[in-house]
Amino acid sequence: SRIQSVIQDDNGGLTIISICPSTEIKVTHRLALDQPSDMLTATTELTNIGDRTLWVDQCNAPSIPVPMHYNKILGFAGRWANEFQLQPVDRFMGTYLRENRSGRTSHDSFPGVIIHTEQTSESVGAAYGLHLGWSGNHHLRVEEQFTGRAYAQLGELFFPGELSLEPSQSYCSPVLYGASTNNGLSELSGCFHRYIRSHLTASRMAGKAKPVHFNTWEAMYFDLSLERLQALADSAAELGVERFVLDDGWFKNRKSDRAGLGDWTVEETVFPDGLGPLIETVQARGMEFGLWIEPEMVNPDSDLYRAHPDWILSTPPAPLILSRNQLVLDLTRAEVQDYLFNCIDGLLSQYPIAYLKWDMNRTINQPGNTEGRAVTHYQTMSLYQLLGRVRAAHPLVEIESCSSGGGRADFGILAYTDRIWPSDSNDALDRLAIQKGFSMFFPAEFMGAHVG
Repeated sequence: SRIQSVIQDDNGGLTIISICPSTEIKVTHRLALDQPSDMLTATTELTNIGDRTLWVDQCNAPSIPVPMHYNKILGFAGRWANEFQLQPVDRFMGTYLRENRSGRTSHDSFPGVIIHTEQTSESVGAAYGLHLGWSGNHHLRVEEQFTGRAYAQLGELFFPGELSLEPSQSYCSPVLYGASTNNGLSELSGCFHRYIRSHLTASRMAGKAKPVHFNTWEAMYFDLSLERLQALADSAAELGVERFVLDDGWFKNRKSDRAGLGDWTVEETVFPDGLGPLIETVQARGMEFGLWIEPEMVNPDSDLYRAHPDWILSTPPAPLILSRNQLVLDLTRAEVQDYLFNCIDGLLSQYPIAYLKWDMNRTINQPGNTEGRAVTHYQTMSLYQLLGRVRAAHPLVEIESCSSGGGRADFGILAYTDRIWPSDSNDALDRLAIQKGFSMFFPAEFMGAHVG
């Protein structure tokens, strides 16, 4: 391909358009530098300018050249209840590669990397920080070639046959966020924090103190009753809690994690008069009320699944694989989107709910739609669409991104949520390491924590 045009706008943005006549592809690179935060944002857009279907195996955000003396890689590893663990590696000839196929941002392969010099510490030294703002599958590569030159490359990861472009159709990569410093890792983090505060924070949240949370999960699990919850609200208020969050177990048929997901109506045996009496108790004690939901999932033992067994992601003829006794709803279907929006909208319209803990408790390991094609990309876009609809209809409700802890923590989800639950571990010592890694890219006010 050859560069056809380079366009610079008044805000410091740069657009580079390249055309390859032989393959009939147009590539558009967009780069911008946000001066107040020193943050580079960069995307790659691919357009099919031919008259045949174009199959796309890979399309990364723009590659970043890495200086030869930046010979240290600080990556991120982890697992459930132990997310954001720092993983230092000496740069080597060859490829440092992290890949994620979990259908969410993942616990074990956060889409971010820091590349720095031998002398770099928190307060001195040179470093690049790179992050892909995307809540689905991704890959991250730092490659040193035999010449000693090196580059970093982050992009979405596609399954075979997942993405094709018809004539005139385009695909744009997720945004790559990049910062550079000569004054240590703390200053590097400051760039990301400033960018989040100025670009990914809703105006109603700017400068707002985080309320102290109490969450019912560890106290009661599925054994809920109105009387015990009201007693808990009394105890929470005495402790100085400002937001009381009702976790799992409040909805229809939900006596364990084996049933009920998908049936988002209040369980009458626990709450014969709905959630109103509990919310009144909570608010009378001077606290806000919050609620846990997991909209993307369904239990086979649910009214929803019995009515619509075809509404799930699957890969026939392979048998369905359950995880935590649940399957994944196909959000790419309009009727599924509408059903979930109507459920959530109904709850938020009926009750004064100040906060939603939006959970997602399993990987998507069978991401096939009704046509048998992998749709992880479209599932992620559909999640953003659903969150966007909820936000538009209820702009004052705070949403926390949770995915068995820190499994969905990235700048992509922050366009639709107000905070992130970094881990299901509330252990104070565990949290020190988890929150240190988390803080490399996210400011403290986005770091969810609660009294359990």
